[in-house]
Amino acid sequence: MLTLFLATALAFVTGALVALFWQRHRFGAELRRMLAQLRREHPTIGPLQRPLLDARSLDAFRFLLDDALRFLERELEQASARQSQLAALFDHLSDGVVLVDPDGQVVSLNRAARELLPGGRSEALGRPYAEVLRDYELNELVARALAGAAPTTGRFVELGRPRRSIQAQVSVLQGADRPLVTLVLRDITELRRTETIRRDFVANVSHDLRTPLAALQALVETLLDGALADPAVAEDFLRRIAVEVEHMTRLVNQLLELTKAESGQLQLARVPTDLAELARATLRRFEPRAASKGIALTVQVAPELPPVACDPERIGQVLANLLDNALKFTPAGGQITVEIAAASGEAIVRVRDTGPGIPADELDRVFERFFKGDRARSGGGSGLGLAIVKHLVQLHGGRVWAESPPGGGAIVGFALPLERR
Repeated sequence: MLTLFLATALAFVTGALVALFWQRHRFGAELRRMLAQLRREHPTIGPLQRPLLDARSLDAFRFLLDDALRFLERELEQASARQSQLAALFDHLSDGVVLVDPDGQVVSLNRAARELLPGGRSEALGRPYAEVLRDYELNELVARALAGAAPTTGRFVELGRPRRSIQAQVSVLQGADRPLVTLVLRDITELRRTETIRRDFVANVSHDLRTPLAALQALVETLLDGALADPAVAEDFLRRIAVEVEHMTRLVNQLLELTKAESGQLQLARVPTDLAELARATLRRFEPRAASKGIALTVQVAPELPPVACDPERIGQVLANLLDNALKFTPAGGQITVEIAAASGEAIVRVRDTGPGIPADELDRVFERFFKGDRARSGGGSGLGLAIVKHLVQLHGGRVWAESPPGGGAIVGFALPLERR
């Protein structure tokens, strides 16, 4: 009886072991099949960091899942970092970009767009594009793109206060989820202003050269037609020719000097300079001209004004141009005052006149080349004096400005940095 029991127990244990090994064999075979399939479907994946089939296949499988999860975590972190970089790049684009979904809702816009669009300064995401753009021309561009119309070549619009010139371009961005309408806004205000200055420059140079050239041609033709036979007439004509040649020479020299100043080719000989004494010396050169119009010239200097490291010849030229400009527009019996002081680490010079003043919309343009404003202040000259002032002062690391006080007159000033002690 005992022998039969032992035989039965042994048979049961043997069967259990055989079943266990058989299950393990089937499990291992299934894992090998799965690994082979994974390698066929993902040939770029490298070998496993740990062997999958060993004495403890379940532990190895757990290790494999652990490796896979860690790999996914690293990939997610890298993807999140790349997304943050792309978002920062998108937000710092110089052009404004607005993304609109097929439902007409704004899904994204960058900082440049928020600054250009009046509706972009508040919470714009999720709002209809018409509420954000607030411009019928931009609305039309986006509506055409949403309707599937062919892309246009773009459109020029005016936005904001003060008005900015904007080039708008719309396109459809095809994505994995659904297409987005992309509106790109490029601010070309400065480009247009530069183009206007260039056209004005060419027109003004042509005008300023054509006038003396026409006069020279007329004078020379008159001399050739027989005026040379009369000594008095010939001498008068030659004096006029000399005046016109001097005007052209001065214009060309000013253009050359301005070009050198703008390109930084002028060399400055900086020495400690007494600005008060330099201003008085410059004023003395203009006293005869001022006396002929009954204009008083004065200098007001703040006490204990420190010397300024500058090129006295160039700053003397700056003062001369400012005084020449003030004398042109100050009526007889008026007054011109040169005020010199020091504040906030700068030496500040103001040339104040009692003329008609400068219109508010021209204050930012008086330092442009050839700019001649209101007729009350547009006397003779080439229109280059203040442009030369601006660039000579900037070469010294300073700044220039123009003011028109409520009481009348004009103030044109400049500031030069003082050396720190």
